[in-house]
Parts: sequence; C-alpha cells; structure tokens
Amino acid sequence: MKTKFLATISLFILIAVSTALAQVPERKGLWKFDDPSNLSKAEIGAPLEFAGSVLSVDGPKAGNKAVEIAKGSYLLLTHGMQPNGGGSLVNEYTMQIDFLIPEAGVWHSFFQLDPTNASDAELFANTSNSVGVAETGYSAKGLLANTWYRMVVSVKNGEFFRIYIDGSLWLDGSVRDVDGRFALLSSVLMFADNDGDDATIQCSELGIWDIALNEDEALALGGATGERVPVRTKLGWWKFDDPTHILDAELGSPLQLVGTQQSVAGPSEDNKAIKLGADSYLKMTHGLFPNGGGTLVNEYSLQIDFLIPDATLLHSFLQTDAANATEAQLFTNSTNAIGSTGTNYSSNTISANNWYRMIISVKNGEFFKVYMNGELWLDAAGQAVDGRYALSDVLLLFADNSGKSGNIVCSELSIWEVALNETEIADIGSNPTIQIPQRVGRWEFEDTNNLNKATIGNNLTQTGTIYSVNGPVAGNNAVEISSGSYLTMMHGIYGNGDGFMVNEYTLQIDFLIPQAGIWHAFFQTEPENLSDADLFTNMDNAIGTGATSYTANTISANTWYRMVITVRNGSFFRIYINGENWLDAAGQQVDGRFALASELLLFADNDGEDGLIDCSEVSIWDVALTAEQVAKLGDATTQVTALQDHLPMPSAELGQNYPNPFTNTTIIPYQVTQTADVCFRLLDDKGNEVRVINEGIKSAGKYTLTLSSGNLKSGNYILQMTANKKVTTRKLILVK
Repeated sequence: MKTKFLATISLFILIAVSTALAQVPERKGLWKFDDPSNLSKAEIGAPLEFAGSVLSVDGPKAGNKAVEIAKGSYLLLTHGMQPNGGGSLVNEYTMQIDFLIPEAGVWHSFFQLDPTNASDAELFANTSNSVGVAETGYSAKGLLANTWYRMVVSVKNGEFFRIYIDGSLWLDGSVRDVDGRFALLSSVLMFADNDGDDATIQCSELGIWDIALNEDEALALGGATGERVPVRTKLGWWKFDDPTHILDAELGSPLQLVGTQQSVAGPSEDNKAIKLGADSYLKMTHGLFPNGGGTLVNEYSLQIDFLIPDATLLHSFLQTDAANATEAQLFTNSTNAIGSTGTNYSSNTISANNWYRMIISVKNGEFFKVYMNGELWLDAAGQAVDGRYALSDVLLLFADNSGKSGNIVCSELSIWEVALNETEIADIGSNPTIQIPQRVGRWEFEDTNNLNKATIGNNLTQTGTIYSVNGPVAGNNAVEISSGSYLTMMHGIYGNGDGFMVNEYTLQIDFLIPQAGIWHAFFQTEPENLSDADLFTNMDNAIGTGATSYTANTISANTWYRMVITVRNGSFFRIYINGENWLDAAGQQVDGRFALASELLLFADNDGEDGLIDCSEVSIWDVALTAEQVAKLGDATTQVTALQDHLPMPSAELGQNYPNPFTNTTIIPYQVTQTADVCFRLLDDKGNEVRVINEGIKSAGKYTLTLSSGNLKSGNYILQMTANKKVTTRKLILVK
C-alpha cells in the first residue's frame, strides 16, 4: 500500500535540489572578518562595535578568517533596516550566522535584542547542543564541536520563526506577535547573554536581510564556505508496486525500460517487483548534481533490492556508460561473488531465489563499498575522481554490453547524493522481506534537561508534573508522569482513511506501571481532556476500553512492556504487547472513536483513572503496521534499525493557511511534486460542501490559493485538496 509522505523537511529538500540554486536577494548588511587589522569592517552596511574580548582566528576554509568572541563578550550590529511587517519595529528579516562552537555541551548565545543586555538572549544552543529558545522549542538535531555551520534565521512575526542549518530546516518554531519577541530595534547584540549562557564561539560571516528568506533561498546559501550542502535524504526512489505504471517513481523521474519486463511478486506481502528479461535493463535519470571535486557525480549511494532466479548466469548491477558500449561496473561472477576487476570480488556469495538488499556507497578518491543485507561484503579503494563509478546524468541498472545480464528481479531502487555511513545503512534496514515504515514522530526522553524533546517530529508539551527516571536498560532514561499530568503530541499526520481526521495510524508506547490493580490511561483523543481516555489498564490489569473489550492477558507491576496499537477505523483496532497480539477488536467508524485530531494526549484521563506511569519511548506512524512489522519492533529493550528511509511522496502537499483565523481573505500555500489535476473543496463543520475551486492541471512547483470569505459565516471549515486522487486536508477558521 502506498502511503503519504509527511516529512516536510524532505519535501522542501527535493524541490530545492530539483530547481537547482535559487536566486538569493542582496543582503542589507554583510561582515566577513577577513581583515585581522580591522575586525569590525563591514562589506555592506555599518561597521560593527565590540564589547569585551575578540580574537582573529582561522575560518572554515583556507585564506578565510573568523573572529573568536570570548564568554561575556559580544558584537553590536547596527542593521539600518526600517520597521516592517505591520509594526513599529523590524518584524520581518533574515540573519545569517556562520559559526563554530569549540566546546559542546555548554550554552552558547547567538543574538540578543535587548540593547542593554539585561535579559536572556533570543537564540541559544543548549547543553544538549540543540538550537532554539523556550518560546519556540528546540531543534531535534544537535550541533557538533569544532564544526562550521551556516545558520539562517528567517523571521516573520505573526507568521513564522524558522532556523535553517546548512540549508536544512532544523526548527519551525512557535510564532511570536508583531512587535513582540524577535522584533528588532535599530541594533542587535550578537553572541550576548545577560547571565553567562554565552560560551566562547567563533564566527566567520554575518549577514542580514530585511525580508524572510524562503527554504529554496536558505538552501542556495549553502554551508559556511558557500558551497551547496549535499542532502542525506534519498533523491530517487522506485518501488514497482503498480503493475500498470511499473516504471513510475515514488521520488524523482520515471525509469525507462530497454528490453522486456513483467510484474511479479516481491519480497513481502502486498509488495511487487519487476522481472527483467535477459539483456534487458533500466535507465535512471537520477537528478544528482556533479560533486566530489569533478564534473561528474563522484559521491553517491545506491540501494538495489534484488533476487536472481538462476545462479548459473552472470548478472550485472551497475553500468555508468549511458550508451551501454562497455562492460558494466559491478557484477556477480561465475562463483556468485560480487565485484569487478576494478574492485576485486567479495569472499561471500549470493544464492538463487533469495532476496538481498545491496547498498553501494561510493566516494571516488576514497572508497567503493558494497553492503549486502547490512553486512560489508566489499571494501575497495576509491577510483579516480571522474573515473570509474562516476555518474553522468543517466545510470543504467542491470545492463552490460557483453551478455553478463541474466534475468533479475528487483523490488526497490533508491539513490542518494552522499556516501552513506554504516549507521545510516543500518537504519535503512538489512532485510527487504521485512520493512518497517519510517516513523512520523518519536520521543525517547533521554535528555534530562528537556524531557519533551523530539527525536523525530515536534517537541511534546506537558501538563502537570513529570520526572526523569531510569529506563528499561542501563544508560536508558524514561519519564514518570504523575496522576493528573499528561503529555500533548502534535503528531503532524494529515487526515486519512477516507475521513477528515486521522483514521489510520500506529502508536508505540514503552511503559511500566509502578502499581498494579489501579486504572492507568494510555492516550486520550479529546484535546481538551474532557472525556474518558481511549485506552486503559483496568483494576484487573487488562488493557482495553469499553468500546473494544479488554485483553485476556494482564500486565504486572514494575515490568517494562512495548505496546503497539494499530488502528484502521472501519476495519480494526489491535493491541500488541512485546510483539504478541493481545487484542484484535472491530474497527470503529471513520472519524469516530480512536480517530485523531491534530493533537493527541498521552496518559490523560478526565476523571482520575490515570495512575502514575513510566514511559521510555513513544513513536507514531501514519499507517497501521502489519503483525510481521510489529514483531520486528520487539520489546522495550529492542533498538529497531529496519526502518525505511522515507515514505512515498504524494502528488501534492497542502500547507496551512495564513492568516488563520481570517476575516476577509486567507492564503493557502501548496506544492505539486508531480503533474496533477488539483481541485479544492471547502466543507463546513457538518461536512456540507460550500465551495469548489478547480485549479486545473498543475506542473511541479509551488503555488498559492487565495480564498475570500464572501458570504460564508463565521465558523470552522475543512479545506480538502485533491491531486491525482490523493486527498489532504487543513482546518480553516473564519471570524467575521
């Protein structure tokens, strides 16, 4: 089953890469620190002023200098911009800060808007090395010591506060009011804080704009040396699950077939594959930019999930000559080892009719590595830059000019523009027969300074009292949630399952109850917590609810469990404990009980049936996992690595309208990732259709829809966007 791709960060990366480098507007101020005799010098704008101790040091590349700002010191930047954004201060702007932290694990300040430096700064790296501030939340990713970064802070008070690191969106923070926090006076104190949260930092460049740069422009700025930073997400993905459009891409451009093919069963249930005839092959237009110091693609990774029906034949995997006029670059030989004359051959061999996941990690000039089912089979010296294994615009799969291309079956192809490391390869998973989709959200409670921190997705928010406690294994932490307290999850999943709400999902909760024989609540779908929770342990220690009945099995006190709840309203509601199915209940109606709004409350109940509970991990998916996939998740001590890198990308992505609530007009941004017939339907809160807007055929790109209130009444509305039969929704609020 094809599912929606909800990782918005990967969507903007793909679009940005495919449109190459956007034109970046001219800065209003620029400071580069390349003149040690005049560190305050401006390239554009007014000179800086210094307070405290600064020192000239080496910058991120040869011949480039930087300034080191000691703890308690700072720079005063007079930007010269006029008030904007509808207020009396500068409410829309972008700051660029190229920086390095010499020491991780301590507080660093980036900028301070109080000219007297008498209050907290506006942006920090905290002791977990995450970037943000309490009012916006902190990034899920963390900084490394002695590593140069280009940070782009894009602000539009009343609409957004965003932080990009090396072109990648690290934080889409909470919005502040016009003329509120983050609005600029005439000057800004860089790297200042009033109470010592400003450890030594190095800066090689500062820039400022009087507009909020968008994601394409942030990506175009590149890293601290100005280069485009390669993305570590896959840029091409092909699955072969639709026999009628078997060459279509989940990500990227469709493949081309030379020769013959047929659709056959893949490595797992509901998974298809393509079987190529002898001397047949696929042409991939991968869309990667030249890299690695040459004119061709010298660094990349390629995933091939395959099966060979006949082990007596030779098989080709990789052919970099688009004309197929030379020998391929990677084979199985007569003994079924994998390699070539340029790399030698693996000591391990493959067998007929077994599925394998091959990942080829290439960095010309350094290495050529082949992993099979997660194990390194071949570790060869790198070839010359622009030499063997370098890619032109087109890559041939399973092609060879001299007959070394026996029948082969392939269920999945992926390509990246970086050489993946062993950890990343392990995360993709080693076995193509058991594939677990990527989580949409994950929370692990390992950071005792920020128990609400997300590993994937949005940070949680807490109501009441929570504590850090020991988790299920040594060195693993958990959170203890007191009775009457709970956590709120903004899961980010769109409405699905033929309804306005989230009707299909999987929720994983790793938990321990300190006391048996009392009620415990696991989750509550009513965001105001005004009704009973939707899943409990009862006084008999069984799990369930009145709508589903309770499990025959029971849990014990002071024992860790991994509970996985798979929901498909209209079909089923299932509970697994440590991989075993404990409850298989009938599905509730679509948009009925167990359907999720945008917020989900964890461990909440309205009338006290929420005894104290410990939790070491929570994860959520936007699909209902199969029993096989749940079994792969194991128990609360299991570290799962067999996760796909990304979910499929939909034809189009619907953004949130702004402003919201609105009075006269509102703007709805949307993106089309492949040519689609786009139509919008506006529904009132009873589901009645009140307006239809046909946008027609749209090619890939970014668009906006302006919606006027007209004769509509105040209230809540649902906007549905349909693109190539895929439906996404957003909630709109009209106030007249």
